Amino acid sequence: SQPLTSERFKSSSAATAASTAAPLVAARNAKAASAAREGEEAGFDISARWERARKRPAVLRSIQTWAFFFKFATAELKLRKRFAKLREEAGGDAKAAAEMAEKAGLNAERRELALFLKDGLVRLGPTFIKLGQVLSTRVDVLPKEYTEELAVLQDKVPGFDGEEALKIIEEELGKGRKELFDEFDLTPIASASLGQVHLATMGGKKVAVKVQRRGLRELFRVDLQNLKLLAVLLDKLDPKSDGADKNWLPVFDQSAKILYEEIDYELEGRSADIFRENFAGNKWVKVPKVYWSHTSKTVLTMEYVPGVKTNDAEGMKRMGVDPALVAQRSGESYLTQLLRHGFFHCDPHPGNVAVDSVAGGRLIYYDFGMMSTLSPKVNDGLVDFIFGLFNGSAKDICNAMEKIGIINPNADRISIEKIGRYFVASARGNMMKGGMKTKEEKKAAMAERLATIGEDLIAVGDDVPFNFPPEFSFVFRAFTTLEGVGKGLDPQFKIARIAGPYIKELVEKREGSLAITAVKGLQRQLGLRPKDINAAITQPKKIDYISSTIQKIEEGDLRIRVRVLDSERGFRRSEMVQAATAFGLVSGLFANAALVLTTAAMATPVAATGMCWAVAALCAVKAFGAALKVKSFDGKVKRYVRGRG
Repeated sequence: SQPLTSERFKSSSAATAASTAAPLVAARNAKAASAAREGEEAGFDISARWERARKRPAVLRSIQTWAFFFKFATAELKLRKRFAKLREEAGGDAKAAAEMAEKAGLNAERRELALFLKDGLVRLGPTFIKLGQVLSTRVDVLPKEYTEELAVLQDKVPGFDGEEALKIIEEELGKGRKELFDEFDLTPIASASLGQVHLATMGGKKVAVKVQRRGLRELFRVDLQNLKLLAVLLDKLDPKSDGADKNWLPVFDQSAKILYEEIDYELEGRSADIFRENFAGNKWVKVPKVYWSHTSKTVLTMEYVPGVKTNDAEGMKRMGVDPALVAQRSGESYLTQLLRHGFFHCDPHPGNVAVDSVAGGRLIYYDFGMMSTLSPKVNDGLVDFIFGLFNGSAKDICNAMEKIGIINPNADRISIEKIGRYFVASARGNMMKGGMKTKEEKKAAMAERLATIGEDLIAVGDDVPFNFPPEFSFVFRAFTTLEGVGKGLDPQFKIARIAGPYIKELVEKREGSLAITAVKGLQRQLGLRPKDINAAITQPKKIDYISSTIQKIEEGDLRIRVRVLDSERGFRRSEMVQAATAFGLVSGLFANAALVLTTAAMATPVAATGMCWAVAALCAVKAFGAALKVKSFDGKVKRYVRGRG
């Protein structure tokens, strides 16, 4: 990006005197910010700052972190209000509004704010640089000023001294420079949050040597303490009104585990070998070879395979590669990892994946620090889920979700399966029709959805039958990254679109052979599967069991549980109203007692009076909260239950 000089900053400020974002990047810090972006610190050593952050108390680190994000969010919200005002003045004309924003200097202000965000993430350290790398791919969510600036974090994080890197290599491998390499370039070709990469020559071959920064474990310890506290708070404060028991602590534990695994370069090398073996027969996926004689816990030496980043559409075109094909192959390679191998890349951002001209556009995977696996049970469950979506019933899908661990085994499946039937039918209809819905069609579809399954949505939200398996947080993150990168290469890109035929092929070959799958499908339709024949043979026994069950019901030995959703809602609302009333009465009681004690002629201990006021205030807050819950519940019922919205 263009260096932020004080002259450019002053001219921008003069043009936008009422700016809310520009003050965040003051002229006195402009040169330091520019130097940090290039890794040529002018009195600002990023490594030294991270070292100080590592030694700083966790409380101060937390204050610094949240103060930065609050400052940024406030400025961005104010800027968005000004953009919205211009759109209103332009009468909704997007082109006219964009021209007005450019003339008013709002785009320049957002570029300054993007610089502030990127430099702030760099100052906060590796944990937050990882966050910036993910955000840089979301071209469909963030304005281009942010994605362009945050893209720098993928491989242009300020590096550390090359002599220091060489010293780390010699200490780790126990040999001198001349014994290890024929040549070693002290200038890194790429710098990332956890380390940097140097070019070297070894036995006449070019290699890439990845060297880890010092002190990462200590820095992670501080940041992860803060993030664990956030996970605990989310677990306590999350109302789980969407029916999902998210279990934030296991998600955090899984994230922390993978983050620590990422700084074990020997583990990364083994992951690269597994990944290469998985794609051995694929000509458009390349995994560089690992040189184990020059690899340790903090040094990784691999084959040098140059390429352009997966978000560089112009670079691909210059090589004669179709960006749309690269987008499709990125999606297909990830689906293969997830559904066939069960061993997948958690961080496929453009800094970790490149493209060259081999095979019309070959994907080159560089970084294998963040890898995860799906257990055979979960992997089978995913395939069963997709099979059920294409060819099965809502019950098949729910069984697959239970196998994966998404549905609680003890959950009431009636409402879940009804919702499932509705959405399966809707999904299959959309796949058949294709195309985008108009605004009116979407509104009509929402009204139909609420009329059909509104009551069941409320029941599911109350029961909280869903779990959030920790490993799926990385699956969603990777899909988010791929969706963002894909849209940058091809505006029409949708991962679901390429997944449809690809997954259907996978489902058809589910049994290992298309012929076997076809035969089993025919058996299922004709009722000639082994389990169908077994069911016919054991039918008399089942009839006898049904007869004995009916007899138990008649004799009162068996009770049937019937759910009446209207009654359940009524009871739940009554409980909330009673709680609000009870807290209100107790609050009034203690407030009266406090008034009596305050105005009594006799001497009253101050502690007793204060205690009464405190209990009255606490109960008043509880009563107010309970009243808000009643209001929220009534709004939900009005929206979701048919005949009331």
